[in-house]
Amino acid sequence: MAFKDAINKMVSYFDTDEVNEVEEEVTAAKMEEPVVQEPKQRPIPSQQTSRQSQNPAMNRPTVARSQQTESDSLPTYPNRQESIDRRSSGRESVTASTARRETYQAQTTVQEGKTTIALKYPKKYEDAQEIVDLLIGNECVLIDFQFMLDAQARRCLDFIDGASKVLYGTLQKVGSSMYLLTPSNVSVNIEDMNIPNHNQDFGYDFDMKRR
Repeated sequence: MAFKDAINKMVSYFDTDEVNEVEEEVTAAKMEEPVVQEPKQRPIPSQQTSRQSQNPAMNRPTVARSQQTESDSLPTYPNRQESIDRRSSGRESVTASTARRETYQAQTTVQEGKTTIALKYPKKYEDAQEIVDLLIGNECVLIDFQFMLDAQARRCLDFIDGASKVLYGTLQKVGSSMYLLTPSNVSVNIEDMNIPNHNQDFGYDFDMKRR
C-alpha cells in the first residue's frame, strides 16, 4: 500500500506539472493575443494617413480654382508701351493745337495792327461828320479840300480839328490843300517841308475846283 501511494503521488506530481504547463501555455497565449490583435487595430491610423494623403490631392483643384478666380478678379492693365504711345500722341496733339492757337492769335494781332488810310474829298460841310466817324473807328483819313471853297473848307477844318482834340487824334497838314487825320494809336513822322502851320492863317495857292 505504501508503495502504491508513492506511485500515485508521483503520478499526481507529474499531472500537476502538466497542468501547470498547460496553464503557462494558456497565459502565454493570452499575453500573445493583444500582440496579435494590435496589427488589426493599427489600420485605423493608416486609413487616416491614407485619407490625409488623399485630401491634398482633393484640395489641389480648389487651390488652383482659387488662384484662377484671383487671376480673373485682378484688373487687366494695358501694355506700358501702348500707354506711353497714347500719352505721347496726346501731348503731340496738345502741342499742335497750342501752336495753331498761337499762330491764329499772331495772325489776328497782325490784322488788328493793320492801319487803314481813307482818302476823302469833302464837297460840303456835312461831309466833315463822316470824316470824324472814321476817326472814331481808329482809321486814318487823308483829307483833300480841293473841291471846297475857302470859307467852307475853313469851317470843315475847324470842325475836324475840334473833334480830333476831343478824340485825342492828330490833324497834320501834308500838302497845300491836304490834311492827315490820325487816331491816338498812330504816330506820323513828317519831314520838314516848310509847310505853314494849320493853326495860322493861310490861303489856298491853287484855283478852287467847282463841282
